[in-house]
Amino acid sequence: MDGEPAYDNGMAVNWAVMCGDVEWPHDTEQYAKDAARDKEAHPIRGDIASTIKPCAFWDKPAEPATVMDQRAPNVLVVQNEWDPQTPLSSGEGLHRALKDSSMVTVAAGYTHIVYTRKDNCAMAPVTEFLTTGRLPDKNLTCTNPDSDTAP
Repeated sequence: MDGEPAYDNGMAVNWAVMCGDVEWPHDTEQYAKDAARDKEAHPIRGDIASTIKPCAFWDKPAEPATVMDQRAPNVLVVQNEWDPQTPLSSGEGLHRALKDSSMVTVAAGYTHIVYTRKDNCAMAPVTEFLTTGRLPDKNLTCTNPDSDTAP
């Protein structure tokens, strides 16, 4: 694995972000009711969003939510066009709300994770931002080499 982070680090970060963003219900019966409702209402995805998560057992967030309607001169929003979990319109909305932010859109990108794929066309501008703090001169749209294999 030479320098690669452990797989479970990604899951730990995922839960830290999800559980820290909002205060989740602690009543396990509420999750059971929500899951039953969603299984019927959404036969394809079922209760994936409403089933109980580790967040049910975490304390409330340690800090208040950040107000997003503000100037954001050093924020880079990165979004796949066909992200199955975060619609493009959400990424674009975040970009608009964070005034003066920049955006990199991966046209025909179809996964939820943008940055960690070695062949992703967003790697160079994101790495540049993370290592230097410099945003692209303008919003960028790029296409991955394998975009023709999207579902």
